[in-house]
Amino acid sequence: MSSEVLTDETTENLIAYMQWKDEAGYEDMAKNAFLQFFFRFQEELIRKTRVVARNWGFDNEVADLVAEKAFDRFWKYPNFDIKKSKSKEWDTGVILYLFKIAFHLLADYRKSANGEGSPFTGEEEIIREFPDIENMQFNAERKAILQNEYEVVKRVLGSLGPKHKIIYLTYKGYEYYTKQGYKLPRKLLENLREELNLTQSSIQVYKKEAFDKITEYLTIYGKK
Repeated sequence: MSSEVLTDETTENLIAYMQWKDEAGYEDMAKNAFLQFFFRFQEELIRKTRVVARNWGFDNEVADLVAEKAFDRFWKYPNFDIKKSKSKEWDTGVILYLFKIAFHLLADYRKSANGEGSPFTGEEEIIREFPDIENMQFNAERKAILQNEYEVVKRVLGSLGPKHKIIYLTYKGYEYYTKQGYKLPRKLLENLREELNLTQSSIQVYKKEAFDKITEYLTIYGKK
């Protein structure tokens, strides 16, 4: 089966064909399916990766290399599961999945290029209370905006409960680093699980509930 014959195949079928790559007699079909898969998603993945790369001070060459490596990773492990995707539409779900791979690869590249290790020291602590806005070095207008947003966030967390509050504030407090591809340190997560008497899976559920609800309410009430 040639690559051209697979042009109109669904993304779901292309992935299924790729998963047969180690089966005798299916190697060529799997490779052709991957070629069509690559052509289908290459442009959008490169576009997304270039945006992040530019924001991190890298050129398009780095972004394109990372995108290529993301496809290589997918070929090696074509394990996309639509049931675990944020989108139930196959093409959208796949591009989100590919971008997640590319993002982590780019974060690794950034650490390597800058000679960086983890920014965490192991002394990070659980955050239980909001920072004091009045002591922040912002002008009056910025403080007013933050105060408005804080009131919304406090109302949401108050309705969800103390566990949601602690989880949200802790993850939010270290968000600058997690957005760069770093994971919260193991010791901090252990302390969080112990204090709240929750499994890590449960913490992720609480975190998603808090962040989703706060995003929803800030969209409605957070701007004046």
